[in-house]
Amino acid sequence: MPLSFPRGIRVGGSALPDGVMMLTPLAVAIAREGADGTLSIHSFALPERKPNPIENIPFIRILPKLVGQMRFVVQGWKPKEGQKVSPQLVVAALIVGITSGILNFAFASLPTFWHATGSSLLQLTFFFALIGATRAVPKLGRIWRFHGGEHQAIAAYEAGLDLTSENTTTRSLYHPRCGTNLATLALLLMVPGMVIGTLMPGALGYLLTTLVPLPAMCVAFEIVMLGQGRWRAVLWPGLAFQRLTVARPGPAESRAGIAALEAALAEHVRVEAERRVASPAPAIAEPVPAS
Repeated sequence: MPLSFPRGIRVGGSALPDGVMMLTPLAVAIAREGADGTLSIHSFALPERKPNPIENIPFIRILPKLVGQMRFVVQGWKPKEGQKVSPQLVVAALIVGITSGILNFAFASLPTFWHATGSSLLQLTFFFALIGATRAVPKLGRIWRFHGGEHQAIAAYEAGLDLTSENTTTRSLYHPRCGTNLATLALLLMVPGMVIGTLMPGALGYLLTTLVPLPAMCVAFEIVMLGQGRWRAVLWPGLAFQRLTVARPGPAESRAGIAALEAALAEHVRVEAERRVASPAPAIAEPVPAS
């Protein structure tokens, strides 16, 4: 019988190479698949947060969220003991790196502006191509199926449906709060910044080229926030890119998404009840991206 949870808890998550991580404002849960196909589930409470004035300032309010969530992403992606990096991934990265280097060398004969523009667009193209290529390798492409399981589980919960495979598989694979939306917009915004930095002489140009990802991320976050309201069209690049980063899950990936979400919600409810008894004042909870 499906578990019942209160509605309205804001949930986000992340696909992992071997499972799914789900986050609520008060809890985290990770469901990993073992070699025998069984799931191991680990959930824990998030520490109580105090109000941070930076979170009310546009264009820099994303920074505390990034710092706060980075450790959970690292924890989720930490390889299991004895696990090695996939040789297919190493070979693919080498091929991309060598090809990129050759083409960059060829671009060197172009005028500075076109060299900078071509190199920046080339790196972006190779990034998208590498993501797409991983889908052709079953072992590597499975993370995108876990991503689909994560999205469908969250969508089913947000629609008020019971968390069953029958319900989750009817939901959309693509989510407007997916972190892919933020990453895609940031990458697109980085291109003009990289070009300008390359054209500027001396240390200032080098500094701009090095630091451009940070302001690009801050601006992209504000655009995504606009997209959560009436300006849905600004999310189009990210939703389009999700066609590469999200794949239809199989039964195992769906189970992982459901299990991680149920564990996160159960931990959230437990922590909320404990803290309500300990202190009548509600804890400050930060929103989390869908992935």
